[in-house]
Amino acid sequence: MRVTNSMMVRNMLDHLQNNMGDLNDLNEQLSSGKLFQMPSDAPIKVSDSMNYKSQINRNDQFQRNLNQAENWLKTTESSLKSATKVIQRARELTIYTANDTMTPEDRETVANEMKQLRDELIDISNAKLGDNYIFSGQKTDQKPFDVNTAGGIGSFVDYKGDISSIERRLNENVQMGVNLNGREVFKDEIEALNKIYNDLSDPTMTGEDIGDNLSGMDDAINKYAELRSEIGGKLQRTGNIADRLEANKVHLRSLKSKNEDADLAKTITELKMEETVYRASLASGSRIMQQSLVDFIR
Repeated sequence: MRVTNSMMVRNMLDHLQNNMGDLNDLNEQLSSGKLFQMPSDAPIKVSDSMNYKSQINRNDQFQRNLNQAENWLKTTESSLKSATKVIQRARELTIYTANDTMTPEDRETVANEMKQLRDELIDISNAKLGDNYIFSGQKTDQKPFDVNTAGGIGSFVDYKGDISSIERRLNENVQMGVNLNGREVFKDEIEALNKIYNDLSDPTMTGEDIGDNLSGMDDAINKYAELRSEIGGKLQRTGNIADRLEANKVHLRSLKSKNEDADLAKTITELKMEETVYRASLASGSRIMQQSLVDFIR
């Protein structure tokens, strides 16, 4: 094959362009820290990175759901703890007044405290997390209880929420209910405290009549203990899930980093090599480009 000067120049320019392209690719990797800039640079790696990113985003959403669930459960547990103290105090007062030796003035004093305990339990039942009432079911913008002073015994408060469960997806396999509704948790207890208050305010009621309310107080204390145990179990489970989600997040980020992050030490070495090749190409090309027909006529 006959080799001409123009062929040598054209080949030299082609190789020089390739060397410049390789040098540019390495420069971009070094400046960005990434192995690729465009999907066309590495389609398979880009697809893998997009998949890792999607998994990381989903994991982040699970963590946000988990934080919401834990906050809801902790607020619920705190409310139940406060409610238990109210019922325990009401029980103490009930035992104290379950006799006929108290003066009317003493009963009135106890009745006033019982009224405060009743109102305190209503206030606890209307607990909020941010702008949401936690004991209203899914009607989180609706206060659970309204006082109905004309309702009489057994209907002192009206429940305005619903009994629907609020669910949170905590990972691919776990969806947890995080709420308790006020009708099941507080309605009977509020009515019970209101009844004791009315009994204490009624001079015809005997100590034995007041003592009949003790079983209701015991049932309430046992119920709250069971509910707190249930909430505690859920909090324990959310803690375990949180640990797994955090470990999974670290793992996914590591995989994504290995897939797309450049090895800076290796890139610098390759860049120096390509720079040497490029400079050699320029030096070689300068000798070829200098020759022309005039050079041979001389």
